Amino acid sequence: MMHKILHAFFALSLLTVCCSGLLFAQNKPTQIPKEVSDLVGTYTGSWTSYALDANGQVVKQAAWTDTQKAENPVVEKNRAFITTTDEMTFEGGRIPPMKVPGREGYTFNSDGSLGEYFIETYGQTYKFQKLSDNVWAYTVSATSQELARLGVRNAISAQHVLVRVITFEQGVETHNISRLTTVRWKDASGKERTTQFVSLQGQHRRQRT
Repeated sequence: MMHKILHAFFALSLLTVCCSGLLFAQNKPTQIPKEVSDLVGTYTGSWTSYALDANGQVVKQAAWTDTQKAENPVVEKNRAFITTTDEMTFEGGRIPPMKVPGREGYTFNSDGSLGEYFIETYGQTYKFQKLSDNVWAYTVSATSQELARLGVRNAISAQHVLVRVITFEQGVETHNISRLTTVRWKDASGKERTTQFVSLQGQHRRQRT
C-alpha cells in the first residue's frame, strides 16, 4: 500500500513539474518588456564610499564619477535584460580608471509576467524588492573582500542594505542611492561592538525626452 502511495506521489510531482515547464514554454515572452526597454540610456553619476579607521570611526574612502551606458535589450531564457558598461574615474588619480560590465533587468514568472528585478556586476547578482513606486532595495551579506576594503577587522557579521529612490525633475531622471552597512566586530580588547554607517552614497542621472 505504501509503495503505491509513494508511486502516486512521485507521479504527481513529476506531472506538476512537467505542467509548470509546459506552462512557462507556452507563456514565454518573446517581446522586450517596456520596463526593460525603458532602462536603455546613458547615465552619469557621482559617488563616495566610506570605511572605518583603526578606531572604528567613519572616514571617507574614495570618490569617483562615472558614465554608464545601458543598451542592447534582449530576452534570454527566463529573463530580459540590458547590458551595461560603467566607466569610472576616481578622485585624485591614485586609483586608475575602471570599466565594469554588467546586466540589469527582470526575470519572468511562469505565467510570463515580470518577476524579480536584478543587477549583475562584479560576478554577483543582486535581487531587488520593490517597496513602493520608484523605491527599490536589496540586502546582502558583505564578503570578506568587502570587509577588508571597509577597514573592518575581526568581523563577526556584516550586512548591506542598499536603497534606490528614483525621482524626476525638469526632464531629468535621478537614481538616489545609499548603502547602509551594519557590522558586528571585536575590538583590540576582544569586546564585541556594532557599528552602522553609510558605506556608499551617490546618484545616477539621465536626461529623459
